[in-house]
Amino acid sequence: MKILDIRDVQDVVVVSFLHGKILDQTVIRQVGEEFKGLTTQSAADRRLLLNLSKVGFMASAMIGQIMALHKQCKKDKVDLKLCCISPNIMEVFQITTLDKILDIHDTEEKALAAFGPPRRSWTQRQ
Repeated sequence: MKILDIRDVQDVVVVSFLHGKILDQTVIRQVGEEFKGLTTQSAADRRLLLNLSKVGFMASAMIGQIMALHKQCKKDKVDLKLCCISPNIMEVFQITTLDKILDIHDTEEKALAAFGPPRRSWTQRQ
């Protein structure tokens, strides 16, 4: 079962979740495994965006996976941003002060703009 959609938007790797509820531990483990490859995939340009527009609910273990990704991105010097977070999830991020740690934007467009101009021409990407 496919859980994530991964695409390039200029020099940013954009990861979108395909499910509205991320509650099952098997799914969360699978996402965690896919997250491990994301810093490698985005290493060339060092820009990664998680789009949570379809996610209405997630287990606390999924928040743990996002924080593990955040930690790995810091270690690998990958710029991580999140966008399109539902009010329910944003409330949890605010209660836990993760909204102060994570770089969160209202829309994908605003998050992409926050990365700044592309570092390389789109045609240079291999």
